[in-house]
Amino acid sequence: MNRSIARVLIGGFGDGAGKAPKKAKAEGTAKEVSAEDVMEMMTDAKSIIIVPGYGMAVAKAQHAIAGLATKLRARGVNVRFAIHPVAGRLPGHMNVLLAEAQVPYDITYAMDDINADFPKTDLALVLGANDTVNPAAETDPDSPIAGMPVLQVWKAEKTITMKRSLRVGYAGVDNPLFVKDNNYMFLGDAKASVEKLLALVGDDDKNVPVEGADVENAMKKKEEKVDRFSSQIPELQEKTFLKVGICKEIAEENEKRVAMVPEVAKRLLKSGIQVVMETSAGDGGGFHDGEYASMGCKILNDVQEVYDSVDVLIKIREPQVHPATGKHEIDMLPRGKTMISFVGPRTDAGKALMEKAESAGINLLAVDAIPRVSRAQSLDVLSSQAKIAGYRAVVEACNIYQRFLNGEMTAAGSFKASKVLVVGAGVAGLAAINTASNMGAIVRAFDTRLECKEQVESLGGDFLVLDFSDEDNNSDSGTGYAKVMSDSFYKKEMEMFREQAKECQIIITTAAIPGRPAPKLIMKDAVDNLAPGSVIVDLAGTTGGNCELTKPGETYVYDNRVTIIGITDLISRMSWQASSMYSNNMANLLDLLCQKPPEGEEKKFFIDMEDPVVRGMTCVHDNTITFPPPESVSKTNSSRPKPDKNSETDSSTHVHESKKTPVLSKRVFDLTTVGELIAIPLCVGFFVVLGFFAPISFIQQLLYFVLSGFLGYYLIWAVEPALFSPLMSTSNSLSGVVILGGILMASTDTGSPTNVLGCIAISVATINVFGGFAVSYRMLLMFKKERQ
Repeated sequence: MNRSIARVLIGGFGDGAGKAPKKAKAEGTAKEVSAEDVMEMMTDAKSIIIVPGYGMAVAKAQHAIAGLATKLRARGVNVRFAIHPVAGRLPGHMNVLLAEAQVPYDITYAMDDINADFPKTDLALVLGANDTVNPAAETDPDSPIAGMPVLQVWKAEKTITMKRSLRVGYAGVDNPLFVKDNNYMFLGDAKASVEKLLALVGDDDKNVPVEGADVENAMKKKEEKVDRFSSQIPELQEKTFLKVGICKEIAEENEKRVAMVPEVAKRLLKSGIQVVMETSAGDGGGFHDGEYASMGCKILNDVQEVYDSVDVLIKIREPQVHPATGKHEIDMLPRGKTMISFVGPRTDAGKALMEKAESAGINLLAVDAIPRVSRAQSLDVLSSQAKIAGYRAVVEACNIYQRFLNGEMTAAGSFKASKVLVVGAGVAGLAAINTASNMGAIVRAFDTRLECKEQVESLGGDFLVLDFSDEDNNSDSGTGYAKVMSDSFYKKEMEMFREQAKECQIIITTAAIPGRPAPKLIMKDAVDNLAPGSVIVDLAGTTGGNCELTKPGETYVYDNRVTIIGITDLISRMSWQASSMYSNNMANLLDLLCQKPPEGEEKKFFIDMEDPVVRGMTCVHDNTITFPPPESVSKTNSSRPKPDKNSETDSSTHVHESKKTPVLSKRVFDLTTVGELIAIPLCVGFFVVLGFFAPISFIQQLLYFVLSGFLGYYLIWAVEPALFSPLMSTSNSLSGVVILGGILMASTDTGSPTNVLGCIAISVATINVFGGFAVSYRMLLMFKKERQ
């Protein structure tokens, strides 16, 4: 934190240790807000960045803030965590606490990765951080922390700072953030404050006031909030710049999902997007016209009228001939408009849809072609819907399987835990592994992509591995899906599945290859090895199934022994959940397509073909088929570059060169290196010569210096940075050297200046060393979860 050597040696830690340098005083008035005010700002925000700090660690508020983030994300809010590299008392302190609270890793960002996003963020929530979000580091050159990289939270539209008080932080510097116009102070204990917000979120869902609060006043506030939005609906509708249409899904299967739910429609209306609904479109998911109308949606009876009145139509299922009009849904949409839906652009049917959209003059965006990259995770409908399918697959299997999944020891007998085999460790497979493992089953999983191993094991599953060539082991196609494997690999795979079928009672298959029929993995001989009463759930039924005996769309009992589930509407059986997650994905997609314009320009819907995510999912644009996109867009970050055949010789040469050991690093008799053998005689000769010609006092001081150098090396450079705090490492290591030097100085004549200074040095440095142990002990206590 830019501390001087004097502060390191004399104090080293604590608020205002040593004499504070002259610094600018923050001028202005801090605005304090209540928990209800904070909750209202959070409810109105579409994107929130939470910045945890040392105050969160002290209050042990990581579990409370994780729960708040989960509830906000369930409402469709884009919640992320921003981590400063030196937040807390050691590197990674905040990461460890958030991981302990099970905050997803994919929403946790380092400072350098998220600083640019603050200007586009509705709300920044600072939880117990101070110096790491201090604007003075950038604006005040005389500040003690000038030049220190900080999280630029003040650039967000609004900032809420949660602290125990308005006191300065570790560096003893006033924070101008507290008095900025867009900042609001929510003072109090971090854990208690976040728990208040959690209670308000829960109450908002249940329409129940906070326990111990004034019931009458709480209900009035609730009514005021509802009435306030209802009264704003006409004004918001007048200001809309885009109309989005939602119609009832048509399909031969029992499709109950709807592409938009009322709560998300309300969020879109606030951002200037009007949702136009076909009557009864949401009935299958439990969302009725009255709920949509109360959120400002326009309800129309005629489906063609919906198509004619909107700019963008959002669907779930692929476009097809509409039974009410007799026309294809693509032809029902006026020229120049946009349709967003599943398309399957890699299939023959998808290619036909793209040609039809091109001739009809509409833009066609495929939600199943969104690139599988980190930036597009909030739009990824394949992942959100597949997660539901994996969860439901376990539920369906348990419904038919007539035994415990977990092991039981009861007075009525002991029962072993059931064994579940999951084939394919994509999103659906991982969801199935997690669900079955949580229910107590012994879960085994297989995937051709070896990089899935850690994910499977982290969810409690055992990953099955086949020993094969590197070519077959590198099975990622680069698009996030598995590639087609060799015939020899399939044979080995079939042998493994036959053996596993003898031990497992439930098999769930999820393997899929885009644009191709599902690979046949569970053959008849493997099914014959299953015990009576076993269950197979085939999630690849829509593309033919992974099991040789699967009948797509049906559930039947094979040979009076094994139930094979090939139904294709598993996701629709959880229509409320599936519709909610899909509509959140679509709201995030509309945010991407309707970004904030520069000042002075109006917000508008724009298909930006320079954006890799938008380019990857756009199939038809301006009467031109644009799919497939360039390879650079469709490849995921995890894909490996293919080696150039022409450079095969050169690359192998480089590998051999890199493996050559330098001459000085070669070991002699496996005891020491050549370099060490040369260095030792040289050092001995140097000191022998020095002993003959140099005075004794010089040799004594030189030995002190060499010893200090060794200590400094092993105390600082030889220790992993993650093992100590950057704010204390220099202090404690220097103090150790000072103690050693003080002991040598104190051994001189009693009462001499050297003796007195040595004793003082020992005393001061000892305070710092033992203080370091005390602080380290307190830090270790913070990592222990508080007992409930």
